[in-house]
Amino acid sequence: MKFEGSLDVAEYVRKEIYPDGLEYVPLRENRVIVKVPPGDLAKVAELFVKKFEARLIHATAVDLELRGFEVLHIYDFSKVKNRLVVVVKALVDKDNPEFPSIANITWQATWAEREMKELLGVNPSGMPDPRHQFLPHEWPNPVESGSIPEGYKFDGSATTKEMYLPLRMPIEEAYQTLIPIGPYHPGVIEGQIVYVKVEGEQVVAADIKTGFHHRGIMKLIERRGYNKGAFLAERVCGICSAAHGLAYITCAENLYDAEVPDRALYIRTLLAELNRMHSHLLWVGVVADVIGWKTGFMLMWGLRERVMDIIEAITGNRVNYGIWRMGGVSRDVPQELAAKAKRTVDELREECAKLLMLVADHPVVKSRLIGVGPLTKAQAYDGGAVGPVARASDWKIDVRTDNPPHAIYDPKVISWEVITDDHCDTFGRTLVRVKELLVSCGIVSQCLEYLTKTTGEIRIKPKTVPLGAEAVGLNEAPRGELAYYIRASDKDSSLPHSIRIRTPSYRNNAIIPLMLVGSNLADVPVVMGSTDQCLACTDRFEIIDERRGSRKSLTWDQLVNLSRRASRW
Repeated sequence: MKFEGSLDVAEYVRKEIYPDGLEYVPLRENRVIVKVPPGDLAKVAELFVKKFEARLIHATAVDLELRGFEVLHIYDFSKVKNRLVVVVKALVDKDNPEFPSIANITWQATWAEREMKELLGVNPSGMPDPRHQFLPHEWPNPVESGSIPEGYKFDGSATTKEMYLPLRMPIEEAYQTLIPIGPYHPGVIEGQIVYVKVEGEQVVAADIKTGFHHRGIMKLIERRGYNKGAFLAERVCGICSAAHGLAYITCAENLYDAEVPDRALYIRTLLAELNRMHSHLLWVGVVADVIGWKTGFMLMWGLRERVMDIIEAITGNRVNYGIWRMGGVSRDVPQELAAKAKRTVDELREECAKLLMLVADHPVVKSRLIGVGPLTKAQAYDGGAVGPVARASDWKIDVRTDNPPHAIYDPKVISWEVITDDHCDTFGRTLVRVKELLVSCGIVSQCLEYLTKTTGEIRIKPKTVPLGAEAVGLNEAPRGELAYYIRASDKDSSLPHSIRIRTPSYRNNAIIPLMLVGSNLADVPVVMGSTDQCLACTDRFEIIDERRGSRKSLTWDQLVNLSRRASRW
């Protein structure tokens, strides 16, 4: 059954999936809001996950001020009905913001529930893991990152022992050793702590701690409006900038009855796939460097430069493209440029085909990657893996096929296929990414061929966003499924009330400890890198006053002034 009318979708959800909802609100692109009492959230999760095999995209909450908190669980029903996404909402009381945890039903909710409790103060009762997600685990007690006494002057009078307490994993056996990796480590560019407990050379337990990046991009977008938000969204991650721009702008367009010209959709698809190509080449090159295959590193990054040249020729930029606009894109691709770029991409496709054969049969690659970081299909599903990590465990999951309207991915228009692999290890994750290079080359070539033969408008002026509108925007980033949720303001049509971003690394980073157990210590960097880690797009930000117990967000000027005061000697 193909859903064309949103009302039909809402009626389908009411009749076939969950008839006991308080209200059913249709959204664009086959999304439906189902409102339920807070006490029913666990019952709904049990039904959705166990009966319909629905996948939890994200769990989050929105502060409605005096009205309380709105808890949201966003489910993907693509296994049951193509493109169907159900947003389950429950309003919890402001003075007692409590609701039943669903982390015991689906482990994918674990990090998200910890985030809700930490940043908004809502309490998922019965959480199996109530530790802090972004704050230090011991907060508000003295912590590893430093508990500075009131009135302390930076004159060196306090000792390190007085200032810092270590974060530890318990050692159960006398022959076990705890090895901390991070928060600042030459093998991990971004800040995180991965603790591995080893017996000899084998990892027997592992844990990961995030929370070392503080930028507050979601709050910044809420204060700058819909169009400026596209520029901020791209800065969530430099490598996946196009994916964030596309996911954000798709979500913003879903707030109203948007029209986007076909030519703009082709340009969006073109840039999204070029972004995937340069990201995969960068990743394969880094892995080659980590395992000691230096020639492979130089080969990959040489090919990547040619992709970056095409991106720069089209957008004028190499990292943040600045081309995404509600209703289309800001720059066209001239026919001459499209023809020239197509010739380059066709050559790159031949090079990538040779690269695949080289990687698949290289003795260093096979000896260092086969059997390393195992992740079965069941573990990938239960853990909420996305992107190449999931597809390398033989799980066919891809937003481009499951939720295709955000760009030109219709197989009747663009010929392409979803790549999977059954190695279920780091070698499989490498093969998936290299094979996806060939697929992306094909998509890019077809987009460029269309652009060389046609002309037309690239943007339709957007309409006014309705007050209180809501939307979900999905996109397949190089690292996997990227999800945006926007709730429009009830008072100002130019500003969103709240925005929530769930990045693919948010999911894949959470299952790194699972993949590390059983690995050799020397393979830990390879396993960690196999998820294509991004920590900057995983962390969140809030200011907490320890003395008063208050929470608040800061403007940019306030943050700068705070930094200057803290830097004075």
